[in-house]
Amino acid sequence: MLPLDKETAAALRDAPQLVISTVALMQELTRVLASEADIVTKRKMTEHPALLKNKQRLAVDYRANMKSIAAHPEILKALSDDAKQAIRLTAKRLAATTDANARMLRTAVDATRLLIQNIMAMVRSEVMPQMSYKNHAKRHLMLGSRNPVCRPVAIHRSV
Repeated sequence: MLPLDKETAAALRDAPQLVISTVALMQELTRVLASEADIVTKRKMTEHPALLKNKQRLAVDYRANMKSIAAHPEILKALSDDAKQAIRLTAKRLAATTDANARMLRTAVDATRLLIQNIMAMVRSEVMPQMSYKNHAKRHLMLGSRNPVCRPVAIHRSV
């Protein structure tokens, strides 16, 4: 089991083991998501695969614990008010960190997509013929241009 911070451990001292392990998973997942933001923004790509594997393992364990708690709602009803408050605070921290992590990952994906689009545009401008000489007879061969001489043809077949 992962260690709890002191305040949460004191609040959960009489809680069932399932609740304690779930809160510990929530705190560890919060820590991992926060460190992922640092790894991605500083481009420490060698550290990212291990962190991603840890994040996925924690998420699976957290989901399994939450299913177990949902199957036995009496566990949460029996908790003290201090324990419920500690769980709420931990859940709020996890939600805020998850939202920040999702925004950061979307931003990283958008930046990478924009970079690739710019590279493609630069390559396209280098490879595509330049419009320095205008030969109207061969204009229809240029990609992305419309030839006014060509007419669309429609054929209607009936038996």
